[in-house]
Amino acid sequence: MALTAKLLNSYKKRETGNTVFRYLVAGTDKDIQQYTDCAGDNLVLDDNTGKPIFFTTRYVADSIKLIVTSNNNVVADDTEISKLQSLVEQYGADVARLIMMNTKTVPSAE
Repeated sequence: MALTAKLLNSYKKRETGNTVFRYLVAGTDKDIQQYTDCAGDNLVLDDNTGKPIFFTTRYVADSIKLIVTSNNNVVADDTEISKLQSLVEQYGADVARLIMMNTKTVPSAE
């Protein structure tokens, strides 16, 4: 499955004050159908594009990959942020920044 999403906008929930990020979901027809099935009664479509909207209180990036879990929940793939968080915890912010900068410029061995 190759679901992706692009940040549409954000808003503050009146009840809690929490920020909610809204993303437009994209993918193949099959992927969109799987997303729609997972969303069920919570499915919201964008008024302008008709595309599904993914809601989250956790910002990851402006363009994200979406993952369908074994429980049929859809979540943002936060692997890159989790890697950075782990490096910061291990080595501190300055070293983590250097490691991430070098990781982005070194070609993959694959």
